[in-house]
Amino acid sequence: MPTIPKKRATTSTPKQVACTHCDEISEVGQKAMSVFCPHCKKRLILEDFKITTYHGVREFATCGDVVVEKRGHICALVKASNLTVKGKIQGNVIVRGKVTVHKTASLAGDLQAPSLLLEGGAKLNGFLRIGAAATETPESTAATTAAATAAAKPAARKRAPAKPRRKTAS
Repeated sequence: MPTIPKKRATTSTPKQVACTHCDEISEVGQKAMSVFCPHCKKRLILEDFKITTYHGVREFATCGDVVVEKRGHICALVKASNLTVKGKIQGNVIVRGKVTVHKTASLAGDLQAPSLLLEGGAKLNGFLRIGAAATETPESTAATTAAATAAAKPAARKRAPAKPRRKTAS
């Protein structure tokens, strides 16, 4: 009688992803395609996307990588781990990793990323925020700015409380 080999229990190491909604880090399985964020309870898409046609949506968010091919066109807010653009993007872009813009690309919108590689001939129209601070959330940036502004203002002189006035008989 032939022996059946025992299946080994494969323990895949979990990967860490940042939520596209709340920016909290979560551990997910290597082969997972989507999960719910344990912090904000919203759905996270973990897949990589290759865009070859037009996609007009409200928000294009993934914890994976996005590649926009030459004939690809996205008309949306784009959130991704890494982004490679060879086609067109119309909308703001928020990336947690590297953005590569090829010479055939056209990007119309604001871009936030820690790293940018730009080939000659690429078209960019918008504001760029590149560097480690680029991935901060607007709330934390506003709080930091408010604290810095408050610290920079000179302390206002305190006035002595006004003395109560007496009514005089006239």
